[in-house]
Amino acid sequence: MDAQQKAANAGKVALVLEGGSFRCEFTAGVLDVLLEHGVDFAACYGVSAGALSGMNYKSRQIGRVNRVNLAYCNDGNYIGAKSLATSGSIVGYDFLLNDIQDRIDPFDNETFEANPMKLFAVATDVVFGTAAYLPVANAVLDVDVLRATTSLPLVTQPVEIDGDLYQDGGVADSVPIEHALEEAGFDRAVVVLTQDRSYVKGPYDLMGPARARYSAYPYFLEALENRHERYNEQREHIWEYERQGRALVVAPPTPVEIGHIEHDPTKLLGLYIQGRQEGKRLLGAICDFCA
Repeated sequence: MDAQQKAANAGKVALVLEGGSFRCEFTAGVLDVLLEHGVDFAACYGVSAGALSGMNYKSRQIGRVNRVNLAYCNDGNYIGAKSLATSGSIVGYDFLLNDIQDRIDPFDNETFEANPMKLFAVATDVVFGTAAYLPVANAVLDVDVLRATTSLPLVTQPVEIDGDLYQDGGVADSVPIEHALEEAGFDRAVVVLTQDRSYVKGPYDLMGPARARYSAYPYFLEALENRHERYNEQREHIWEYERQGRALVVAPPTPVEIGHIEHDPTKLLGLYIQGRQEGKRLLGAICDFCA
């Protein structure tokens, strides 16, 4: 990030969205409330499913994330073992980014491109184990960026972009508030988390298979092995930004009982409604924070 761009971001508010696959139903509820009340941001930094939520925020498509998740959470073409067996990826990218995006519930590319909010998807560089903040300027041309940020280790294939390999952004930077405030130069950030405030992440429990799969990438393995320590430390930084008045945090009020895959639409709808409730409760504070 050059000095000129940082200066241009000074005084502005960014939106930071944690990932978490179906846990982002909470995020969808929060963001739909903000869309309904015309809340805008200068930029959005999204991780994994958080980046997909940011896509729909930029295209101003209220309810679309929730519609798609509820309609296809039980469809093996969308996510699950069927997709893994047929494509090598637990996420059905062709179905998600082609069938749904183009025909079933069309994405509004025109509104997306007209919206001045900048969108960045966080991905992890497999060679160096570090975070990359990749711009998403076009929903069609930048589809590989969306695949990269959502490519979970072991159950999806790394994505090559301009000669570099990437996987899930959450490995290197689960909640990119420090990048938004310290590197990109934004003054403040609204942060939507997908775990409650009491959550503490434990060690990655698939290091054995990971070491076998990624033996050629020691820095990526190190990032996987230490992720929980960095994540828990990062959350402490978030609370400190909050105390300083530089972050407004929206988090689930109770522990989230939904994992990366959830086939019960009732549970997903409940989490979406919880997100809407928190969005409404904090709407006034968010509007004041962004003013």
